[in-house]
Amino acid sequence: MRDDLKQMLVSSARRCESDSFIDGDPVQFPHRYDNAKDIEVSGFISAWMAYGSRKVFLRILDNLHSIMDEAGGPCLYVREGGWQNLPASGDDTLYRFYKWSDFSMLCHRLNDIYLRFESLEDLFIPDRPIEEGVYRLCSEFNGVKGIPLPGSTSANKRLYMFLRWMVRKGSPVDFGIWNRVTPAQLLVPVDTHVYFTAKALGLTVRKSADLRTSREITAQMAEIWPDDPALGDFALYGSQVM
Repeated sequence: MRDDLKQMLVSSARRCESDSFIDGDPVQFPHRYDNAKDIEVSGFISAWMAYGSRKVFLRILDNLHSIMDEAGGPCLYVREGGWQNLPASGDDTLYRFYKWSDFSMLCHRLNDIYLRFESLEDLFIPDRPIEEGVYRLCSEFNGVKGIPLPGSTSANKRLYMFLRWMVRKGSPVDFGIWNRVTPAQLLVPVDTHVYFTAKALGLTVRKSADLRTSREITAQMAEIWPDDPALGDFALYGSQVM
């Protein structure tokens, strides 16, 4: 990678990874909590919802968190079955392709996991490839709308964004409450904006934003941050590409 491009990306990452990033991003919702379990549950639900119109899904997430907070917070809402008494909603539509019944199924699967494990982190085995843990995580939610099939070639942007939140330490944005996965194992979460920015900067020649593209972009970011390549997510988010 050219030195000037490295310098630009480092500068962009420093500018974007700040407290000001939190407002307007779905990570704002787990930032409402101090308890690690509430952070994890809120983070997973917030990442699951984060697609389409940011303005709209943030509003819906705010409503969902108000409902969960009335039950004592996201973790208690899931563990005590608050999702079994969802508000009536005409045609059952929650957001775009999601229905209230999809949200209920997501919470049901979360509850089932917490009956067997202390944390979603327990699905990840230390020193094993992160993709294995993602496969197990997707298997637990197999059939839930919005969760890719186990072994999918999708970039799986929302799950890798959730993992970034849980794993990266010393960040004003990310929480770093997991220890079974290291920051060096993370992949850059690739959405349309990140993909086109990376392509414009010559960081990938791939023709679609799939898992191989995410790995390729992550390898480029590891040239700058070998122990923390997902920092490249902030760098690409803030890059100005003509």
